[in-house]
Amino acid sequence: MAHYKLKKLCLVCISALAAACLSAGLSGCSSSDDELIEKQESVVTDPVSFQVSGISGDLLSNVQQTLDAIPPISKKRVFVFGREIRENIQQTLRAFGYYHPSIKIKLPDRKNEADRVVKLQIDAGKPLFIRYCTVQILGEGTRYQIFHQLIEDSGLASFTRLNHGRYEALKKSLQDTALSMGFFDARMMSSRILVHQAQNVADVELIFDTGKRYAFGPVRPYDEATEKLLRPVDGLMTIDEGRQYSAAVLNDYIASLNQTNFYRSVDIVPNFAEAQNFEVPIDVRLERKANNLMRLGAGYSTDEGPRVLFEWDKPLLNDYGHSLSTKAELTPLTQDAQVVYKIPRADPNLDYYYINAAQTHTDFNDTLSDRSHLSFHYVANRTGVWRRDYSLRAEYEDYSQGADDGFSWNLMPALVLSRRESSGGFDPKRGYSINMEVLGATSAVSDLSFWRFVGTFRGVISPTPNTRVVMRLQQGAVMGPDASNVPPSLRFFAGGDQSIRGYGYMDEAPHNSGGLNGGKYLTTGSLEYQFPIGIANSRLALFIDGGMATDSYRNYEDDLLWGPGIGYRYVSPYGTVRVDLGFGVDKDPTDIKLHFAFGPEF
Repeated sequence: MAHYKLKKLCLVCISALAAACLSAGLSGCSSSDDELIEKQESVVTDPVSFQVSGISGDLLSNVQQTLDAIPPISKKRVFVFGREIRENIQQTLRAFGYYHPSIKIKLPDRKNEADRVVKLQIDAGKPLFIRYCTVQILGEGTRYQIFHQLIEDSGLASFTRLNHGRYEALKKSLQDTALSMGFFDARMMSSRILVHQAQNVADVELIFDTGKRYAFGPVRPYDEATEKLLRPVDGLMTIDEGRQYSAAVLNDYIASLNQTNFYRSVDIVPNFAEAQNFEVPIDVRLERKANNLMRLGAGYSTDEGPRVLFEWDKPLLNDYGHSLSTKAELTPLTQDAQVVYKIPRADPNLDYYYINAAQTHTDFNDTLSDRSHLSFHYVANRTGVWRRDYSLRAEYEDYSQGADDGFSWNLMPALVLSRRESSGGFDPKRGYSINMEVLGATSAVSDLSFWRFVGTFRGVISPTPNTRVVMRLQQGAVMGPDASNVPPSLRFFAGGDQSIRGYGYMDEAPHNSGGLNGGKYLTTGSLEYQFPIGIANSRLALFIDGGMATDSYRNYEDDLLWGPGIGYRYVSPYGTVRVDLGFGVDKDPTDIKLHFAFGPEF
């Protein structure tokens, strides 16, 4: 008995000692994995590398990634790691359906210090094929083509090679799609892969029950203030009670409320805990923007010099969603003040009226002009891909342009068509924008008879992930009996960072005895190539601009201007900083124009 107690005591002591050692070991390993790897890398002075042959494509890429993830192994110790290396490779190949690989490992020559390469000759062998593939959708989801399309697109089917990645991806796609569509009771009834290695086949079974689809329940304002703030946006309501639930519809509704510029915050949350009768109530909380928003700014434009800006907005005047914005902008060359009053129709974002009143004074480039403007607009963008701005504009302009003096009053119907698509963000990889404006007047109700057209195209493409090609084309024309007599604000001038870099802002146009006269036609274009220069978020740009403002294209060789140059682009989270040096081909080589801009490319 004494011997038994002594033996038991020894076991207790050994256990305590082991626990103490384990605790010490764990405390010693409390540093992060990154720190461990860094320490190991600092210790390993003769790490081995891996050379894989016998496989290619995705198999090679994934095996290489698996090997790269192994911490550095010293050549002295690599001879005891053969089993671990083999098992890691086998696991990677199994994910692609290869269960019978042949892996030959040739370790480095012990006697050759320079030999640190582990050579792996891999024969993937015959892949497992799916014998029976059973993928079923149960519940209401069977009526929706999207689930059947997910199965078809997954590539998971009988008599195809087993791929665990596709299997897992299909499971996740089914579950994510079900949740986004309101199948909140969806569950995987069966999910298994039975591998028969002897027969080199596998049976896949995946049974997914979507259950019943939920609908939007009542929209519940947080308080009386929220209920009142919902009135101006009645036309935007898309989550009506009883409509089938959709996360996309809900997100679009939230985005449209933010776009109105009425609210400081928009908080719309489905309350799943209080769902009843397969309806999810929607809790809404809105916080309006301040009644008065003011902004005072100062800056500098390479085209117009120092700039002072004042804005005063009243984003939500009443329960009908009316809004008022005013802006005054002062530069040494122009002074502009305008007021815009917006009146929504069905949709405050896409279907509305607005009234614009503006007063502009211009004094530069042989132009002295005072222009008064009043216009009534209707914007329609609810149907089709084009934004349409129909307007009736009344303008009075008293001017002196070169040797021309005069004044004119014109009543001009106008139409602006615009469209923009891009891959998104401040620095899109691809995209384009088109803007076309046409307006005109008749001497029956105006001083002049003419029509005017301006079309602008901007585009960007990416030949490689890190390069950009940016393009711009612009064409303008004034035609009609009084095309030569329109006021300066309707004539064309070339030059500047949005026209032909290397020339001053609106410096180039036909002349008369008193100086610049302005042209009846405008044609400009630009081609720019941007490429990385090894500095984070930076690119160098090489560009060539060309074009003219002219009264006739007959002798275009005399009017055509070219402006090559070089620039720098810095892509920040808030926009792209652009600095350009432009050179006018027919000007003094030392007369280099510096252009600076901030904002999106197009």
